[in-house]
Amino acid sequence: MSPCCPSAEMELSVLAVENILRYSFRNKKLLEEALTHPSFPNAISYQRLELLGDAVLGLTIINHLFLVYPTLEHGQLSLLRAANVSTEKLARITIRHGFHRYIRHNAPALVHKVREFVEAVSEEDDPVAHGGSVKAPKVLADIVESVAASVYVDVDFDLQKTWVIIRGLWEPFVTPDDLEQQPQPVTMLFEICQKNGKQVDIKHWRKGAKSIASVFVDGRFVASASSDQKDIARLDAAKVALDKLAHLVPVSTMMLDYCAGIDGTFEIEAAKHKLHELCGMKKWPKPVYSIEKDAGPPHEKKFVCSVQIATVDGILQMSGDEKSRVKDAENSAASFMIWALQERVKNNSKSVRTTSSCPSAEMEVSVLAVENIIRYSFRNKKLLEEALTHSSFPDAVSYERLELLGDAVLGLAIISHLFLAYPTLDPGQLSLLRSANVSTEKLARVAIRHGFHRFVRHNAPALVHKVKEFVEVVAQEDDLVTYGGLVKAPKVLADVVESVAAAAVYVDFDFDLQKTWAIIRGLLEPFVTPDDLEQQPQPVTMLFEICQKNGKQVDIKHWRNGDKSIASVYVDGQFVASASSDQKDIARLDAAKVALDKLANLVPVSTMTLNYCAGIDGTFEIEAAKHKLHELCGMKKWPKPVYSIEKDAGPPHEKKFVCSVQIATINGALQMSGDEKSRVKDAENSAASLMIRALQECNYCL
Repeated sequence: MSPCCPSAEMELSVLAVENILRYSFRNKKLLEEALTHPSFPNAISYQRLELLGDAVLGLTIINHLFLVYPTLEHGQLSLLRAANVSTEKLARITIRHGFHRYIRHNAPALVHKVREFVEAVSEEDDPVAHGGSVKAPKVLADIVESVAASVYVDVDFDLQKTWVIIRGLWEPFVTPDDLEQQPQPVTMLFEICQKNGKQVDIKHWRKGAKSIASVFVDGRFVASASSDQKDIARLDAAKVALDKLAHLVPVSTMMLDYCAGIDGTFEIEAAKHKLHELCGMKKWPKPVYSIEKDAGPPHEKKFVCSVQIATVDGILQMSGDEKSRVKDAENSAASFMIWALQERVKNNSKSVRTTSSCPSAEMEVSVLAVENIIRYSFRNKKLLEEALTHSSFPDAVSYERLELLGDAVLGLAIISHLFLAYPTLDPGQLSLLRSANVSTEKLARVAIRHGFHRFVRHNAPALVHKVKEFVEVVAQEDDLVTYGGLVKAPKVLADVVESVAAAAVYVDFDFDLQKTWAIIRGLLEPFVTPDDLEQQPQPVTMLFEICQKNGKQVDIKHWRNGDKSIASVYVDGQFVASASSDQKDIARLDAAKVALDKLANLVPVSTMTLNYCAGIDGTFEIEAAKHKLHELCGMKKWPKPVYSIEKDAGPPHEKKFVCSVQIATINGALQMSGDEKSRVKDAENSAASLMIRALQECNYCL
């Protein structure tokens, strides 16, 4: 890594990277930008390209996996995609091909972090899918993304040409076998516990120089680990937790819908209720329970119960364990019945489904209707059938794989459009704009506006009510809703836009993104614009952005009060605001809005790009302001700040000081006096705080 890279050295770096890629750039400036860290002065950094590159890699990798593993189910495909574009994977690509040697920056601390990671990687014997002994510096992943984006732009946004150039960098790819041998510990832990209806919480704290992570399941301690780095401690703690749970919930069974409990038995909480619901969903008769054993004296009674259900394939019966209460014995039998049904699903390699509710003729009509909506006639009609099929629909391939692909298609299509439409928009605003244009709220409204929801085939009656409620609310909206209306958007609506309007068209066009965009662009209009974001900033994002800029910790806690979900905002542990709603996400949004209103007089919402701004604790004091001002002057290559005591008054035991600070900028000297303080150090910090504030107001810091 080069801490200072003059023009001649950058030319050599560009040539070296071109040799690595085996590609000669038409526009060398693109590659220069891709190799420039934000700390490097007076140059455009890679941040915009990195944002574009993230989407480029997201789609190229899922393209590859989608074709190579045509039978891999949605969940595994998602994990495989994540492993191949993870920070760990990309950072190792950078090290393996030597990109890190050509990054120009002015951040000496990066040199040590990268060197430490390089040394750790050199000692690895096998490919590491998820985290080694040292956390991968994000800059190493960023540089792969920015270089990929520079290629993409240089070949006129041709994704297939880009993939030909960059594909070799990835080999060897992370494979399903790699994931089986090295499952992502944290993801696996949450997946398994979620499938069992268990709540996972990983708590972090420090003990001296060590970061400690402890895993709790349903409030009970399970495992702990420590490391110099927080993420490594988190990974190690998850690994230990999985080892402890392995004999109860095998890691390989991560996709089970019903599986053994993790509380030391094969009992499933509320199994009777769950089995009753399952039978109702399948349209089978209610389960019938019988007492098979009733033995022992009255004060030590023991019961064994059985349960019988009538499925479409015949009668199934299962007995449970011996229990001291009939209720518990019936629950045990229900638990084993659920487990047996799950095993049958696995053995048959297909889900236990209910009867069809959408005949073939009806699907043909739906396909024709959707083709008319998007004004495109499919060569492969089966693609569109699949794209319109919810996972609840029996004996048919659902849209889940296409939805995963479509998410990446829209991600790159939208960011490419925004990248060209707003060439001067900073990376932070560009990122927010991209998110708003591919959000569930945005896509669900696209589905409603064009009527896609009328043609989704499913067997989930609850969806009908949710979609109907959302449709009614959207019909009453006068203006564009960027972030959440009165009712949360059902995810199925966004999914069907991704699967139909993006993935199905994309695959039918032989993975040609530009042709796909020509078809789907009109469906997504009007796009969310920077003006829309200014008028409707994302409350939760804005709250976290503003507090993060001020070094404040935000926590949004959730609980229920009857049928209401309540969200409360805490900043540095202090309560700020609260809101309630029938839906958790809406309560969260509303609570964030109230919190922002309370903080608005101190930190205006419109100043979302502030690097330094007033505190939110009732003063304009900035923690470590002297240090921050010193860093700012260094970054701007201004002389160091000069502090002077302007006032020194009062008796020795009640001294009061006022200090001023002077800095020399390119536009002349600036001086600012601070508030009266009882210590010189605090008086100087006050002056530095107000100077930073003044610089912000004059746009020196933006």
